This record gives sequence, C-alpha cells and structure tokens, in this order.
Amino acid sequence: MKNKIENILNDLDQQGWSVQKQFFPTELLRELSQTLLLFRQQGILNQAGVGRKEGFHIEQSIRSDEISWFDEENLNEAQKKYLSITKELQDEVNQRFYLGLFELEVHFALYSPNAFYKRHLDQHKNQDTRVLTLITYLNENWKDDDGGELQIYLKNGQTVSVSPRSGTVVCFFSAEFEHEVLPAKRERASLTGWFRKRR
Repeated sequence: MKNKIENILNDLDQQGWSVQKQFFPTELLRELSQTLLLFRQQGILNQAGVGRKEGFHIEQSIRSDEISWFDEENLNEAQKKYLSITKELQDEVNQRFYLGLFELEVHFALYSPNAFYKRHLDQHKNQDTRVLTLITYLNENWKDDDGGELQIYLKNGQTVSVSPRSGTVVCFFSAEFEHEVLPAKRERASLTGWFRKRR
C-alpha cells in the first residue's frame, strides 16, 4: 500500500491528478459493491442533486445518478476498512503537501444504464473546503464498449479518459480539473469522496 500511495503523491506533485489500478484489495472492493447493492435493496439510495444546503436541488439534465452517503454511526466492516486505507492516504498527502486535510466525505454512486454527470468542478460556489477528489470504481468485468468513462479536462486542452473498472482509483485536486461521467450501457458503481480542509 505504501508504494501505491507514493505513486499517487508523485502524480499529484507532477501533474495534479493520478489514476491507479488495483489500489484497494479485490475482496474489499467486492464487499463494498455488495454493500451498495444491499443499500439499493433497502431503498436508501437517493437521487443525487447539485449545490449545497440552501442551494441544493435535483437537476437531472446535469446529473442522473443515485447516491448514499457514508453514515458514521452505521458503518459496516468494509466501509471501516475503506476509510482506514483512505486515512493513510490523507496522512501522507498532508505530510507531503501541508494541506491540512481532516476528513473524507464519501458516498456510493450508482449510475443506471445511460445515466451521466455533465462537465463540472468539484467545489461548491464560494466554498473551498473540498481539496482532493477520490473516486474508486466497483465494476467487475467492465469492457471498453460498456462506456461510462470519466473524462478529465486538463488545462492544456487535452482530456484523460478513465474506464470505470473495478479497482481503479482516480485522485485529483478538486478546484483544478473539470470532469464528467459519460453514459454507460450497463449499471456503473463507484465510491466518490472528497478530502476536506476546515473552513
């Protein structure tokens, strides 16, 4: 794990974004995927929206996924292990970049076939507490023609296209990179989180 974290740190230092394959243990990814499916069966996935607090609203022309936030009072063992590993990453990022990150806010995201999230930036208006985005994919046996890529827009006009295969992790500075989720032919699952600093 130490080497994998070091790879992310080096990428963030050199280019501001990182894509790593097989960052989390395979069995943990399966347990997280099962947790998401259980949440769906229990009816605790909610239609995702845009904005925060008073500005929050559902806008399906912008995003059409369903989400479930981690509930700190009701975490299962898989969620706890996931947060333990991400805490290692958070500590190493703080040590390298002096960012003062203190927590990871994270939710499951489930995209039905043809669901999407239009090009956007991961910071709310007039708020800079989200510093580092972390996305973890949970889709086993994903094929290229299944679609559902994450498109990251770089400052030089180029794009990075990431297939949402299980085990792939994407990390980037939230204020610097616009990105979007393209429609997929099949259901697409992920964990999406943000390392935050205090206001």
